[in-house]
Amino acid sequence: MPGNIFAKKVQVHEIFKDERFLYPEFVPERMPFREPEVDSLVFSLHPVLQGKKPQNVFVCGKTGTGKTATVKFVLNELQQYSDRAKGLYINCFQLNTRHSILTQISNFLGDATPRRGIATDEAFAKMLEALKHTSFIPIVVLDEADQLLHDKEASKLFYDLLRVVEYGKGRFGLIFISNLSNFVALLDDRVKSSLSEQTISFESYSPSQLKEILNQRAQYAFHSGALGSEAINIAAAHAAKLGGDARIAIECLFRAGREAEKENSEKLEIKHLQKIFSEVDSRALQKAISYLSIAEREILGFVPATKAIASGELFKAYSKASKKPLTQRRFRTLISELEKKQLITAKTTVKPPRGRTRMILLAFPKNKLELTDKN
Repeated sequence: MPGNIFAKKVQVHEIFKDERFLYPEFVPERMPFREPEVDSLVFSLHPVLQGKKPQNVFVCGKTGTGKTATVKFVLNELQQYSDRAKGLYINCFQLNTRHSILTQISNFLGDATPRRGIATDEAFAKMLEALKHTSFIPIVVLDEADQLLHDKEASKLFYDLLRVVEYGKGRFGLIFISNLSNFVALLDDRVKSSLSEQTISFESYSPSQLKEILNQRAQYAFHSGALGSEAINIAAAHAAKLGGDARIAIECLFRAGREAEKENSEKLEIKHLQKIFSEVDSRALQKAISYLSIAEREILGFVPATKAIASGELFKAYSKASKKPLTQRRFRTLISELEKKQLITAKTTVKPPRGRTRMILLAFPKNKLELTDKN
């Protein structure tokens, strides 16, 4: 019988010293270029040190601008400094219903609440009861919070969480994270009036900032001399071209490092980066599309990939086919959001006889959208 395939000795030049520094979930010991955002978060959460209710926070910005990492960094620092607060991070792309969020919070507070077999209102009552016996102030982070807008009970969830203090059940902090800058505007009026949030906006990283971030990660992730002279510059430039997404820049280094080890190369070179760019870009595109609302995905389905369509014509085509058509104002807002996410281009032009109009075109091949829908 042949021997075990893993018994064969494989010669590999070790590129990585500790690849964990390039993992998506890694939180660095400091947040470069995010000092003002860190200070704003600290100010909003500082009341918990006196046992008071923290200010609710809305964190917004494009993908890869350090929103999640910054929030996790500040919460880690807070928990190391004081035992008066504990943070619960919830990714709403994974847990996106009122029931699942409430049971997650209840379990965090020490009440073993099952996710199935109880009514949602009962789960909420259990959460309130558990909160009465909690010795710390919970800071609940709802990342990708816009995903909750797809749930019909989302407004009730937000409203109930915001009014926990009024129930006399103790103090409670909320941090919403979203790529949508207008997320708060989409909330129910009752929720908006109770939120009283501090908004912290994250701008995209510049090419020079991306280089510095990669240099700091590479110092710990790679062995000395394992990076070609231009590797970091090329990875940073590629991410800058895609909107300044630090996650893409970091993933490019990680994937290219794996490719270099696979080839038993002594260094990560430009050729290794060039091999993985299309794969990384495709994964980023699929993720961006998967995070879209139903309306955004429907709109994309009517946007051509070769010949631009006027905004008015696109609105008519979408409204005619959609079961839940949007107002023109909401439609224009979603077009702007899709443009910010670099999924479409929207160039303003003069088109007789109507004058100025926006010409809309897909920013990626149409078959990529079709493949994502099938998945």
